[in-house]
Amino acid sequence: MARVKMTEYRAKSLILGDGYTGYSVRTGEKSSKSVKLPAGSYVAKVDQGIKKRFKQGLVAINKKPEELASFFKAMEKKGFTQFIVEPMFPHEASEEQYFSLERVREGLRLLHAKDGGVNIEEHPEQVSNMILASREDCRGAAKVTGIPQKFLEHLYDVFIDNFFAFVEINPLIVRGDDVFLLDAAVLADSTAQFFVGDKWTDADIVRSKANHPNERAVEALAATTPAALSLKVLNTDGALFFLLSGGGGSIVIADEVAARGQGLMLGNYGEYSGGPTREETYLYAKEVLELMLNSKNKEKALIIAGGVANFTDIKQTFAGIIDALIEKAPAMRKASIKVFVRRGGPNEAAGLKAMEEFLKKEELFGSVYGSNTIITQAVEDAIDFVQNK
Repeated sequence: MARVKMTEYRAKSLILGDGYTGYSVRTGEKSSKSVKLPAGSYVAKVDQGIKKRFKQGLVAINKKPEELASFFKAMEKKGFTQFIVEPMFPHEASEEQYFSLERVREGLRLLHAKDGGVNIEEHPEQVSNMILASREDCRGAAKVTGIPQKFLEHLYDVFIDNFFAFVEINPLIVRGDDVFLLDAAVLADSTAQFFVGDKWTDADIVRSKANHPNERAVEALAATTPAALSLKVLNTDGALFFLLSGGGGSIVIADEVAARGQGLMLGNYGEYSGGPTREETYLYAKEVLELMLNSKNKEKALIIAGGVANFTDIKQTFAGIIDALIEKAPAMRKASIKVFVRRGGPNEAAGLKAMEEFLKKEELFGSVYGSNTIITQAVEDAIDFVQNK
């Protein structure tokens, strides 16, 4: 299964149905001219799969319809042409909650935090998780989270019926029996379009254009496998480079760097998940290692991390990463690069042991942790290393 990112507009349309009051606007097209907004105040956001839009200035808040044209024009200059526009929803920051569902082997994994919003990654320890093995488990989840059972059951049905792989709602607002989705992100199974009919189509999928050679190589590799392989180059001269795995866990790990005020250190983002083979992991890791070694930053570190996998074999994928590291070890030693690891899942002990022994032998060892250690520990170690080198 390859995960693809859906536009926020389509995601909310599927979840909220006829009750959804948002608009999709594409500038530069005749169809966008016909969107007539009723009088009122609106929020407009770039709807092209970009994370942390608010922090990047890609959101306009509390704007009248006539004020949005200047926002669209400014965004077009940055290369954006697709937007979601919704009525302004006044609320207090204390109401914001975090919620996500991810398809895992046991069912759907639910993550929830009473304190959501843009800074949720600063407090990963406050995020609780549970498994919905069936629709009936929504009742218990409602008692734990305080989210209405009716909404959880509806979202469960939408998730299954539309072949979603991941849903994240942040912030989510609960007022009595009513639930409001301020921001929503959805990943779907790319192979499901045959089954969903016209519920969502290829036009609803956000596809970023791969511009960097390493991005293009991973894109080509991903097209040959049901595993999920992705790579986004953020800073070619970055200090921290990632080999991440595991959906929501990858997001938490990467965002920890930004939460510590070191976002400019990030060289890349992406993930390998969905059970890639040893060979596929090797080929993916080679692209990341090449990207890291080409960075002109004098202090660099590699972070191999992720949540606790459900079916991705840690021993097998680590064997693939080690295969790639063997080829690059001399260059990495010369550049004084260290490797920091935190991972869990099937064959965790064997995989971590093999990785630790290899890194120590090749003088690349930074730290190695398993699932009994907080998910962001490798990031903290790597940041301390490059800052104090």
